[in-house]
Amino acid sequence: MPVVDASVAVDWVAPGVGASAPALRVLRRLVDQHAEILAPRLLLEEVSNALLTGVRRRRWTGAAADQSHALLLRLPVRLADDERDLARAWDLARRFDNHPLYDMLYVAVAERANTALITADEVLRHRLWQFSWILAPE
Repeated sequence: MPVVDASVAVDWVAPGVGASAPALRVLRRLVDQHAEILAPRLLLEEVSNALLTGVRRRRWTGAAADQSHALLLRLPVRLADDERDLARAWDLARRFDNHPLYDMLYVAVAERANTALITADEVLRHRLWQFSWILAPE
């Protein structure tokens, strides 16, 4: 039951992402394993915002973003919404150079679930190098 963050999930739904993208390989593997995928509820807002940003920057059309957003809402991800995760994310953010809270929320959910966090965010992985359970999507 890994946790995935928005840097991974956005590639699951964004228009034009190639089938060989690491995030899509991760999704196929997790689905094949019938693994439960977990994320904080924030995942929906972050990926939705990335889709809107893609439209504003003319990376894809509004119609393509609409289809991707509909796909986002059907992803096989169990969303966590627990106050304890916010408190832990705050502690982590303060401990690690005031790193953005929304990134640390994914870390807190994975820590509470005692599972891996899969993230394409190299800055986060580098900052938290001592947490061996924070993994790249490979």
